[in-house]
Amino acid sequence: AIKQLMLQSQAGGYRNKAIELFNGEAEQLQALGKHPQIPELIAYFEQDNYLYLVQELIEGQNLLDELHAQGAFNESQIREVLLDLLPVLQFIHERGVIHRDVKPDNIIRRRSPQIPAGWQLVLVDFGASKVVTNANIAKTGTFIGSAEYTAPEQLRGKALYVSDIYSLGATCIHLLTNSSPFDLYNDIEDKWIWRQYLKEPVSEALGAILDRMLAKATNNRFSSAAAV
Repeated sequence: AIKQLMLQSQAGGYRNKAIELFNGEAEQLQALGKHPQIPELIAYFEQDNYLYLVQELIEGQNLLDELHAQGAFNESQIREVLLDLLPVLQFIHERGVIHRDVKPDNIIRRRSPQIPAGWQLVLVDFGASKVVTNANIAKTGTFIGSAEYTAPEQLRGKALYVSDIYSLGATCIHLLTNSSPFDLYNDIEDKWIWRQYLKEPVSEALGAILDRMLAKATNNRFSSAAAV
C-alpha cells in the first residue's frame, strides 16, 4: 500500500501539519517494528515534491463495513474484538505510542490460517499517532482523531494512553448498537445510555467493563489495556 502526499497542494500551516502527520506515521511504524497486527513499514521517501510511505497492504474488511453488512455485533463478537485488540494497544503503549484514532474503520479483519480462529484484527492508520515522553505527556496539543470515538481529554488536545481505551470502548458500543456514539450519550443527564439501543442485552460483566472504559474521568478508567 502506498500513501502519497502532494506537498504543493497544501498551504501554510496546513502544509506543515500534513507533513508532520505524514512523517509521524512513518516514524511510529518504524519505532513499533514488526507486529502481526500492525502494518509493517517498507519504505519512506521524498521525490519530486511528493512524500511517499510504503507499507504492508492489509487485505480484509474493516469492522465498520462488517457492521453495515451483518448488523449489530453480539456479546461474543465484542469479547473477541477486545481480546484480539487489547494486546495490540498494550504493545504500542509500552513503546510510547498513543494511536489517537481507534475506530471501526481503522480495524481490519484479516484472514490468517496460522491463527486458530482463522483471522485476526489489524490496527491500521497510525497517521494520528503520537509518541509520548515524560516531557510532553501533559502538554496541550492539536486535537486529532474522530470526534465520535474521542475521549474528552483528547478533544482538549491532551491525549493519554487511556484515551485509546476510551476510543476502543466507544467502538464496541457502536458495534453493539449499530448507532453512532454521539446518539448513545445523554448530554442532559451527562451519562451513557447505550444499553437502551441494544438489539439484545449483554451480561453485567461486559457492561461494567465497557462503562469503565468509557468513564469521563481518566482516573475512573482502566489504567492500561492489560488491565482491561
